[in-house]
Amino acid sequence: MLKKKILVSLLTAVVTLSMLAGCGNKQENAGSNSDSTGSTNTSGSTQESTDVETEEAVSADEEVSLTFGFFGDDPEAEMKMGLANAYMEAHPNVKIEFEYCTGADYLTKLQTWFSSEETPDVFALASDQLFPYKDSLLFEDLKPYIEKDGCSEYWDMDSVEANWKTDDGRIVAAPFVSKTFAIAYNKALFDQAGLSYPSSDWTEKEMLDAAEKISALGDDIYGIRWGVRVPEFYRNLYGNMFYDVENAKMNVAGNEEFKATVTMFVDSIKRGLAPDETDGVISTGGFETGKFGMALSATWDMSTYESAIGSSFEWDVVELPINEEFNTRWLTSFRGNGWCMSSKSEYKDVCWDFIKYMTTTEEAAKAAQSIGIPDFQPYVTSEEYLNDFGEGTPYNKSVFINMISSSTPFYNLGSFAEVNDLTKADYQKVLAGDMTVDEMIADVQEQGTTIFDSYK
Repeated sequence: MLKKKILVSLLTAVVTLSMLAGCGNKQENAGSNSDSTGSTNTSGSTQESTDVETEEAVSADEEVSLTFGFFGDDPEAEMKMGLANAYMEAHPNVKIEFEYCTGADYLTKLQTWFSSEETPDVFALASDQLFPYKDSLLFEDLKPYIEKDGCSEYWDMDSVEANWKTDDGRIVAAPFVSKTFAIAYNKALFDQAGLSYPSSDWTEKEMLDAAEKISALGDDIYGIRWGVRVPEFYRNLYGNMFYDVENAKMNVAGNEEFKATVTMFVDSIKRGLAPDETDGVISTGGFETGKFGMALSATWDMSTYESAIGSSFEWDVVELPINEEFNTRWLTSFRGNGWCMSSKSEYKDVCWDFIKYMTTTEEAAKAAQSIGIPDFQPYVTSEEYLNDFGEGTPYNKSVFINMISSSTPFYNLGSFAEVNDLTKADYQKVLAGDMTVDEMIADVQEQGTTIFDSYK
């Protein structure tokens, strides 16, 4: 397990305005006694907003130490540490202690923090991780901070409320990046198979037909790569989630969309159009090897493709296809990544200022694009963002943005994790020929119900 805890202190006095938070007065913060120039407070402000305004501010020379918890592989962790380092460079009195681990280990980290009722001052959260903790008062409500500093103009607030608003009206995270999936395709293999490149209105049948023709090009060529994501996508690919999240009930029996989804994935693998990577084991490598005509790909895969493929072959991305039977585009699983503040933090004004820097500045958005779609709207809607590839290969960034409107939440904690594991095990039995799809549905409905009932 990747787990590092580093204390970083930069005492240089280099201060640039571009490193300071983008919403409100760049020299003030949500805990200041003074009004921010960009404040949206009016006579109708809430009491919570007043509380934020009257909180005692930290002077510029007072030593402040914050803890900062987050997840990611090495490149993602380095990017996030880079943002913290830039903030400390602009604020020499602030020291930030890092605590991070891989995404998988972060689930355990969250459970430890919330069970002990002690989280870092600022910490990361993915939208799929909120559900078990949504009632916790360890989250500082960021709504009054957002309202005071006018930050709503920088974000899609409908998305913020959908992902980060709790039942009692609190907003528990400021948006950082959104992560979606699309289909990457190898232009060279499409050309070799005599196929036209896919467009945004392509259908599932067209995708599978293309996969079949590309697979016929050679024994070492696959038409498409699902990777390890099949158990994630069959839950709600066609818009009928296989469990009722709010009521913790199974929705598998009689769910024609679920049955059709599982059947499609199983058939594509059994026909040799795609390898079985359900357990993440494959000998032929990934899309970057040039051996796949298409690949189910996430926003975070793009940096790998750009660096690994280089000039080996031309490629691009396209939206997930449309299923004509159910008249719907495939739904991508959606992960929003945001920054939360501990309600127990001693330095809430500094925490908020740090969060603002990471969520409302172009510098932070440019760094964040390596892992997803930045939620800072002035940048992500600009031509600069759509055409900024550094030294990498250009691809259609709009595709991932478009997929946000065809997305579905992802749940993988507590009872949902157990049901997911059960379903994956049965899906693998279907692939092995040890169970039919109908038998899988009956078993998941029965055992899944038992799992949910055990949590009630």
